[in-house]
Parts: sequence; C-alpha cells; structure tokens
Amino acid sequence: MFSNKEYIKFIESSKEKGLDIVGASVIQTVGSTYAKPGNMILVNSIGEFTGVLGSKFLHNKLLDLAKETFKTKQNQYFESIPEDESSGHGSSKYFLQGFFFENNYGALGTALENIGKTLIRSIKDDKFEILNERSETKLEDDKFYQEIQAAYSLLIFGSGAHVASLISMANLMAWKTTVIDIQIKEEYVFLADELIELKNLEDILTMDLSSYNASVILSHSPKTDDTYLKALINSDLQYIGLMGNKKNMKRKIEQFKLENDKRFFAPVGFDIGGNTHQSIALSICSQIEARKNGKI
Repeated sequence: MFSNKEYIKFIESSKEKGLDIVGASVIQTVGSTYAKPGNMILVNSIGEFTGVLGSKFLHNKLLDLAKETFKTKQNQYFESIPEDESSGHGSSKYFLQGFFFENNYGALGTALENIGKTLIRSIKDDKFEILNERSETKLEDDKFYQEIQAAYSLLIFGSGAHVASLISMANLMAWKTTVIDIQIKEEYVFLADELIELKNLEDILTMDLSSYNASVILSHSPKTDDTYLKALINSDLQYIGLMGNKKNMKRKIEQFKLENDKRFFAPVGFDIGGNTHQSIALSICSQIEARKNGKI
C-alpha cells in the first residue's frame, strides 16, 4: 500500500499543513487497464496530489470526485467503462474515501502504523479493520483488501560520483534510498533519503539489514566489496548486485559459493548496450524492478 515512498512523504507533508486527504483506489479491473487493483492517488484539500491512474480525462474525473468527497465527507464509487468496445481498453472500478486530519486520517493513519499487515475497508461506509497477516489485494463482497507495504528500500554501498545517477533513478522509481560508506562524499549522494557512515568497515557485519529489500555494491574496492558481500549474503535481502568485470565476478561467485543463490547478480544490471552512468543506472534499476516483480 505504501511501497511508493511518495505516498508517505505526501501524507507527512499534508499532516504538517493540517490538511485533509482523499484517497482514490483502484479496487477492481477487467481486461487491459493502465492501473491495477491497489494503485491509488492521494489528493489533499488544497488540490495537491501524488499518483497517476490513467488518462487525462480519468485523472480529472477523479480530482473532481475528490473535491466532492471533501465537500460532502461521503465516500464515492466510480466505474470507468470505455465507450468504444473495440478500443482494447478494459474497465476499472474506483473507491474514493476521505481521511481527515482531525481523526489522524482514520484508516489511512492506522495503516501507517501496521506495516506488514492488511487493511480491510468496507466500500459501503467508513468501517475498516486490520488483518494481522499479509493478504492479496482484492475486492471480496463489499470489502477491499490491501497489503500494507513499506516503501521499497535500496541500500547502496559506495558514495562516489558514479552513484549519483543510480540514486536519481531509484528516487524516480519512488524507492527509499540509503547510501552506506566509510567516508561519504555528500556532494554526490545528497539526494539519498538516508546516509550511513561507517566508522569501521567491519561494523557492517553486525548491522541489522532486515529493513532493506535490495542492495548494490559500487565501492570499487576488492577488500571492501568482500566485507559488504559477507554481510549481505547472511541477510534476507531479495537482490544483491555487485559491479565488476565478468572475470572477477566469476571468481566472486566461486569464492563465496553463490552459484545457486538467485539473489546475486554480477556483473550487476541488464545488458542494454549503453555505457554512460545514466544507462548503467537504468540497467541496474531495471534488473531490480524485474526481481522485485518476480520476472527473474
């Protein structure tokens, strides 16, 4: 539900301003659609928004319905059905609900405090409950189930100039970005959400890495790479990427017995034929996204 960090930033910003929020969620689709169940946009009471669910017409329709929700404090239900059946576009159902500052944003605020569980909302009224386990996103009878996910989190080892493009690309993907290094060069990595400077290299071996989903080692130092890799192998991270040439990467795989570890990608990134720092960042983020979505 909050796997896109922009949602969390938007809620925090709106709360600082004392603004109400309307959430428009896709609750069901049939056929080919731009957005899928669980996707949402958030709109606050001064018209700011985050998220995109489809065409200009649809977006404006949802913004208008959000204004009506602010005015009436009544939930809205909307179904988008293409006029031209031969267009190839499917139909979508949307649920718009108000979350008000005076109530600490109701179900939305409660969900933020229950990451890893499931929010179940009635589409007929404001009733909701928290299920203490993960569930697939679905509409069942008049109840909409959404897994409450934390923002997808990328841990980047290294802070040289070559890291800046990867941070920018990961931020575009709305992932939480954390840079860790011995001597952090902040002028290159200031766009990261968090910076962790190690006093000693070996400190990484005792750090709790359970809050991160993916990692990329870009330190360009064999000794440093090995220490970081040891820490990551013993973690639960879903993706471990290491930059280097194929010969050295083959040696790393043998050294650390990673032949059957499907989390490990070295050399990191898809081969997309580019060699600029921007294309390298794109190749890495594409591979992470593919792994995240179970495509590799």
